[in-house]
Amino acid sequence: MGAIMRALSFCVLAACGSGGGFPDAREIDAPPPTGTFTLDWALTDLSNNTITCDQVGAQSVTVLAHNLGVEGGLTQVFVCSTLMGMSQGLIPGVYDFDFQLAAASGVLSSPPGQHNITIASSQNTRLASLAFQLDATGGVALSLSTGRTTNCGTATPANGAITAETITLTHNSDLSCEPITLTISASTLTPTAASGTYTINCTTPVVTTCIEKDSTLTATGVKADSYTIHIAGKQGVSGASGVCWSNNDSIVIPPLGATLTRQLNLGFATATALCM
Repeated sequence: MGAIMRALSFCVLAACGSGGGFPDAREIDAPPPTGTFTLDWALTDLSNNTITCDQVGAQSVTVLAHNLGVEGGLTQVFVCSTLMGMSQGLIPGVYDFDFQLAAASGVLSSPPGQHNITIASSQNTRLASLAFQLDATGGVALSLSTGRTTNCGTATPANGAITAETITLTHNSDLSCEPITLTISASTLTPTAASGTYTINCTTPVVTTCIEKDSTLTATGVKADSYTIHIAGKQGVSGASGVCWSNNDSIVIPPLGATLTRQLNLGFATATALCM
């Protein structure tokens, strides 16, 4: 009997039967497959007119996803101009989502968040469409400079001697005209220089007298966008000598009512014999 008990004890210790060896350890549970979300968005101005990301300089749509069962959050960033995106994989759970539309200058719009959204394993959840609404207008405060003592004045090498000037403004996206009205402040350098208002007409540009370097051209409520401004300054009686000064700079009108302040330098037509 003693021998039998010793044999049974050895068999238990050695895990007799079933091929011998030690019992298998319990496998660690793998995490559940992740889930995703899909989001789409649109941009409008304060009058609910559709605008593009480029018009207001919007670069990205950022989503902060907070799993209510976990501390912290996860950020997902999408390119604004795509107008939609699908997230990377998220741990299944219940989430709060917050959103921002951003430009290089900062945040442009933060619509209301979406809360208690379930992200399920191996499934894609479509979030409610976003509407980013913002003031898509800005202002300008421009000055013009020939780099000489004055833009106007008598025809000498020290003065710009401009006698007639035109201004047009076109959108870079489609070359359409932006017919804004500029207010020109009075000059102390040349009291007879142009002042008052100037309304842009790209088809038949309005001709004004010389705009002096200490005058400021201002406007508000201008559509935010990338533009090219065209300035032509002539010399002589009624500008008979042709264009002697010009500028064709690209400018960007910012959104949210911000103002672009800039000096526009006029280039001299050195190859035109009648220009001084």
